[in-house]
Amino acid sequence: MKLWNKVYLPMAKWSLSFLPAKQFHHILDIGVGNGATTYYLSQRFKAESIIGIDISEKAIEQAKRLHSDHTITFKQANIEKTDYPSNSFDLICAFQNHFHWNNLRGSLLEIRRILTDDGILLIGCEYSKVKYFLPELKVPDVFGEYLDDVGLRLVQVERERDWVVYVVGKK
Repeated sequence: MKLWNKVYLPMAKWSLSFLPAKQFHHILDIGVGNGATTYYLSQRFKAESIIGIDISEKAIEQAKRLHSDHTITFKQANIEKTDYPSNSFDLICAFQNHFHWNNLRGSLLEIRRILTDDGILLIGCEYSKVKYFLPELKVPDVFGEYLDDVGLRLVQVERERDWVVYVVGKK
């Protein structure tokens, strides 16, 4: 997890710089690991609710232990199927993990369901991971078509060094 804080937290901060200047009220952070990005989100946005999920029980335990004094809810969950009501979150973040989801299409459909109509899905990761794990989606136009098929739209793509960020909205 020290690697995450040293290498990937800066990538998450860079990714967040591409969000529009607006207040987010209900935030979901997918694949929280030790909770460092979720904690950063809680500091950057004074949201009404910030929830961090991870499929790993150990990760959730560590996140709760490290960030128990903050107004963050950590929960063991899989993004493929959640129990959140439709239109629950106006910002959903996935840093360095969407390429590991067992069912990318199903996960994106679930994200679409729980994302508000004007909400944003922010995916930030190393581009080399996209090329390795999702080579068929490495070209932004192709990824945009894939998102279009699940009712999402690719709003913006930015790259710097080996980082890539996808800003995604509902169609």
